[in-house]
Amino acid sequence: MAEEQKQNQQEQQVIVGTMQYRVTMGETDAYGVMYYANYFHLFERGRTELFRALGIEYKQILQQKQILMPVVETACRYMAPIVYDDLITIETAITNIESRGIRFDYRIIRDEAVLAVGFTQHIFIDPQGRPVSFGKEVLEHLKSKGLIKEATHAEAEPPKSEEDVQERLKKFVIEKIKEDKDN
Repeated sequence: MAEEQKQNQQEQQVIVGTMQYRVTMGETDAYGVMYYANYFHLFERGRTELFRALGIEYKQILQQKQILMPVVETACRYMAPIVYDDLITIETAITNIESRGIRFDYRIIRDEAVLAVGFTQHIFIDPQGRPVSFGKEVLEHLKSKGLIKEATHAEAEPPKSEEDVQERLKKFVIEKIKEDKDN
């Protein structure tokens, strides 16, 4: 088990996806501010779209593999309000994959302002609620797409803090934008 964790740490890199989203009236309270629980809906949209962009669809996982991914831990830090009709960007990062679980970190931004940060930790289970190993398949899929490359232990260290995750997100997004401009 310790060897598998060490190998996973050496292989993992932060994988980030972004999506834009416009806030609807139904997501806000009487003051036009997004209701706090709706941030978790944004997180779900972010991870669903990140998986889709990586070629892994929830529907495919649920129907073909009979694997569920319930949330077992979550948090959100609200830094500034999101209001009706805001065009926001949801940044979603896979920051840890283990054989029986996966962690996503999120950042919601408007222009340059960080509005919220959070995470969700999921486990892989079968329809009867028993834990199953699926993380290795996810890692292999990401490697096959060239999204995870072999890295040294120092480069692949898991994030130590929320600031570390935010720095990795920022660095990845900047690199992605440069790549897109070059192509």
